[in-house]
Amino acid sequence: MSEIRRKGIIYAQTCVQIPESLRDAAREQGIGLSSTLTDALEKKINKGNAGTKQLPTNEAPASLSSTDKQVDV
Repeated sequence: MSEIRRKGIIYAQTCVQIPESLRDAAREQGIGLSSTLTDALEKKINKGNAGTKQLPTNEAPASLSSTDKQVDV
């Protein structure tokens, strides 16, 4: 798999499953799935590490414009 790098940050490709209704609502409201997931994970990880080293805050990756691709699981 090729490396994805933006502004010196290496990104990991991942696949998540969400209810179709959430995906559709996010699309209608222009909510980017990648940036939303990144923000939520950073908040959850940093909250769990109170008093310890915080994760660096990075610029969120570009949002996905289409999630219609089929992925083998």
